[in-house]
Amino acid sequence: MKLVVIYGPTAAGKHTVGQKLSELTGYSFFYNHLTVDVVRVLFDDEDKRRRDLLHKLRIDTIETAARYGISMVFTMAYTEQPHSREFVRAMREAVAKYDGVIHFVRLDPPDATLFERIGNESRRLLRKPTDPEHLRRVLATKQMRVDIDPAVLVLDSSKLSPEQSANHIIKHFGLPKQN
Repeated sequence: MKLVVIYGPTAAGKHTVGQKLSELTGYSFFYNHLTVDVVRVLFDDEDKRRRDLLHKLRIDTIETAARYGISMVFTMAYTEQPHSREFVRAMREAVAKYDGVIHFVRLDPPDATLFERIGNESRRLLRKPTDPEHLRRVLATKQMRVDIDPAVLVLDSSKLSPEQSANHIIKHFGLPKQN
């Protein structure tokens, strides 16, 4: 099982690049907002209890994929905070338990690009944040441009199309490409 984790700031293009990578490799696509929508049934975005359920749903899904040898692309917004570090630790353990491999990709476009993308219709359709003020607060209060792993691949998604980014990831990590 291979797990490609694409992370970066809000509106970096994680979903778009992840979806394209999934199409090109045949890997399952598990973007983090799938679980956000599930958790919203019980807890609103401000409820502190939501983090525990998000963590459990995501780790259980990743561990199940690893158990069955299902390679996957996963997207997330990583922040340099204890809950993010704990999530990555648990994710590494879940994948390692079944001899899987994790590849980390950080999308890192300039802030100007993030502000251009924040209001995109595609974000609205996925119920993602679309408010520039939200993005301003996140960038000011959360460290999102960190390397989770020494072998992280960093791409500027403002200079590459989603397909170019996906092909770069495939080449860099030696991933299979579907015809």
